Amino acid sequence: MNVVKWMMRILITMIGAFFILIILLRWVNPTTTSVIISEKMTLQDSIELEWTPLAHLGDNILLSVVASEDSNFCAHHGFDLSEIFKVRKQGTLRGASTISQQVAKNLFLWRDRSWLRKGLEAFITVLIEAFWPKKRILEVYLNIAETGKGYFGMSSIAMKRFDKKTNELSLRQASYIAVTLPNPKKRNAVNLSQKLKNQAKRIRIGATTLKMEGRASCFLNK
Repeated sequence: MNVVKWMMRILITMIGAFFILIILLRWVNPTTTSVIISEKMTLQDSIELEWTPLAHLGDNILLSVVASEDSNFCAHHGFDLSEIFKVRKQGTLRGASTISQQVAKNLFLWRDRSWLRKGLEAFITVLIEAFWPKKRILEVYLNIAETGKGYFGMSSIAMKRFDKKTNELSLRQASYIAVTLPNPKKRNAVNLSQKLKNQAKRIRIGATTLKMEGRASCFLNK
């Protein structure tokens, strides 16, 4: 009985500590993530990660990434049910994860598709949406997302591919980076296939539409 009590206390303490960590990360920038740790263990080269505040990233990269990865970002509370139903009807889960879910996965979890990982991802996503404003969620995502082999965050890949800061990128260049995000190790923003260039064009249309319709109001500076 005492063992059970101690185990419960340890579990409650761990959950409480995790709640505190989530709250702190609303203001404190993470210095590493589970994905970065995993990459450091497998790559011989160094990891490139440069943190850039949301206000300095530039509207073009913000709009392009949201248009590509999670066009309903401002409207949902962590889970885009309409997108989930749509991709399941199409017979694939590709594209169903929201930016909030990707932040939860990239920050804390491992790479697989097990039900345990999905359950933890959902739990962490709820916490992130509860304690972080949308601007913070997007800021963290844009700084920790894998953008190439050994590259994390939009700033590092913008400098690598275009020799520019993110706020200097044209909408076309930003869309080229955004279209690589589903497979950043195999896609190169300066060497895209025609199919990916066509996708990037649709991203630019989506980015413009988001801004015109006011669906980017939760993260764009007014």
